[in-house]
Amino acid sequence: MTNTELLPTGSSLGSRGLSGLSLGIQRQTRREVERVQSRAIIAKLTEDGRAFITHTALEHVGALAALEQHLITVAPLGEARYREIVDSYTLGASAAIRRWS
Repeated sequence: MTNTELLPTGSSLGSRGLSGLSLGIQRQTRREVERVQSRAIIAKLTEDGRAFITHTALEHVGALAALEQHLITVAPLGEARYREIVDSYTLGASAAIRRWS
């Protein structure tokens, strides 16, 4: 991404517009544009990470819930324990997703 890609279309601050500014203002503007670009990249990576761990947690909770249901049919006396374990995992995964930012 170039420094001028974030500037509005038709803006007088495109590549040619910047050259009409003093060198100090040009440098300051380029630095600010780079900071905005950096924040945008970090925000995207953060959202990608949050989506990835959410997807993974959902897959794991689904698999654990299926296993829980199976174990309840095989050994029903352990039902409360199975539910506690799966619920604990689910709460931990939810907390991890909330912390990801």
